[in-house]
Amino acid sequence: MNRIEEITVQTNVPATMRDGTTLMANVYRPADDGEYPVLLTRLPYGKDQPRDFTYFDPARAARRGYIVVVQDVRGRFASEGEFASFPQEMDDGHDSVEWAAKLPGSNGKVGMWGLSYFGKTQWHAATTRPPSLMSMVPGQTWGNHLNGASLRGGAQELGLIQLWTQGAIAPHEIFRKYATDPEKLNEKLLEVIGIVNELLAGGGYDALPLSDLPDPGGLTAASGLGRGVEDPIWDHLNIDGKYDRIEAPTFHIGGWHDCFIGETLRQYEAMKAHSEEAGMRPPRLLVGPWTHAGFGTTFGDLDFGMTSTGGFINADGDFTERHLRWFDATLKDDEEALANRPPVEIFVMGENRWRGYEEWPVPGSREESWYLGSGYSLSQDTPGAESPDEYDYDPRDPVPTIGGPSLLADIHRPGACDQREVEGRSDVLVYTSEVLRENYTVIGAVHATLFAASSAPDTDFVVRLVDVYPDGRAIGVADGVLRAGARESYPAPGIISPTAPSPIVPGEVYEYAVDLWATGITFLAGHRIRVDITSSSFPRWDRNPNTGESSMNSARTQVARQTIFHDPDRPSHVTLMVADGQEA
Repeated sequence: MNRIEEITVQTNVPATMRDGTTLMANVYRPADDGEYPVLLTRLPYGKDQPRDFTYFDPARAARRGYIVVVQDVRGRFASEGEFASFPQEMDDGHDSVEWAAKLPGSNGKVGMWGLSYFGKTQWHAATTRPPSLMSMVPGQTWGNHLNGASLRGGAQELGLIQLWTQGAIAPHEIFRKYATDPEKLNEKLLEVIGIVNELLAGGGYDALPLSDLPDPGGLTAASGLGRGVEDPIWDHLNIDGKYDRIEAPTFHIGGWHDCFIGETLRQYEAMKAHSEEAGMRPPRLLVGPWTHAGFGTTFGDLDFGMTSTGGFINADGDFTERHLRWFDATLKDDEEALANRPPVEIFVMGENRWRGYEEWPVPGSREESWYLGSGYSLSQDTPGAESPDEYDYDPRDPVPTIGGPSLLADIHRPGACDQREVEGRSDVLVYTSEVLRENYTVIGAVHATLFAASSAPDTDFVVRLVDVYPDGRAIGVADGVLRAGARESYPAPGIISPTAPSPIVPGEVYEYAVDLWATGITFLAGHRIRVDITSSSFPRWDRNPNTGESSMNSARTQVARQTIFHDPDRPSHVTLMVADGQEA
């Protein structure tokens, strides 16, 4: 393959949007004359700020024969206008794609790349069908805000929202807002620095009601904090129901410990179905053990080995190389770039190796259920006539978040973390299997069915799947939450219906479907499988006050008595997708 030795970088290249607003971009291009495809990303974090070139290196892409555009979205850094989280990204995304297609040296074909926020800007642009958009690589992003971005199971994504608004967005918003008032600028900057320091120290989330959380940048409303499942804004911002508008093929990148892994997999499946109907190139999928924007080897308490890293994926190229192979195929018609490589690559934890498959869910996989039982047992035998288990949930003393697929301040480490600290609490029920006699591989969806009652008119249930090592370590694998009042909005795993909350009748037994998203893990022989059940994981999710009132507006709380049933008529269980190793 031809490599270009010399490239040029142009800074602050203007693009005029349909309403006259100018957005600024940095453009990396081959110095040689010629026509090249364009790779566009649009982000709110500053086009001139340091980036993780492990994930995507614009200079290397330019040397491979691409024009690379890194653009500040509206209202951020060098770009004009007012920033808002996502409402403007449809029109701006469309206009930016078509502007990029007409840049000097462009051959008219545009691909988009980027993770998280600048993964979602790809989706918003694509739903408008810009004619020049020919390829996408959305990484660690989401389509539905009700499934891990703003809410999860009806609970507010408090930790994620607070860290993002105050740590990533607020400082520059304050610079822009108070640029002509140095005294006020200093005052507000010191305020937001204090907030971020509190987050990094482990606090900063404790206010009740949540409306008392400090917000010097005025970002709470824009962040979505406090908006319920039924808020009409979600219909405008969500991509669900719009995948059939997408005309560009997609390559999806996710991480088992990423806060958007559930959405990454839903988007892959949506595009797989759409591509089959539309006769498009099928999507591809790559999932490692990674956390959000973390692509090393160690996540939480486990190291997954060198080939797990984003810089050495399966000993077959880094992230930039994986992007460029996809773009070579989709923008340069070089099908050899993807030849002899499986369309789905999954890192399987436990055995710590990559597996390749033709599609997701993996062929030949099957559902198996593990039932809660007496004596806090977990087995594949349906329960007999057994007494339920109980615990008290006090919102004033919530179970702390330890690891998992979260996006919190650094002190709340995401990833594969030992849960023994929380499992020792009286408000956590712990169900454990017998020692496994042989390896047990789970690749795919994980969900729980709980039959439960509460003394409160509303409450939460949190379920966690755990891998118990022979030495006693209890490593979290996957988890999920369901707010009782939102049970009809999340009637089954993978199904989200933005219906109004419905209180429960205290003491009445309800069936709750708790979506733990998915995992890829081999529970090794000698290990045990465990399921933890509780009612909080704070500060990841906001505390349910158990009163039926919103924690956004009320500081009142009450203790809830929770009852978990496991008998023939109410067999609480977790369902795992078991894979038999039929690899591509």
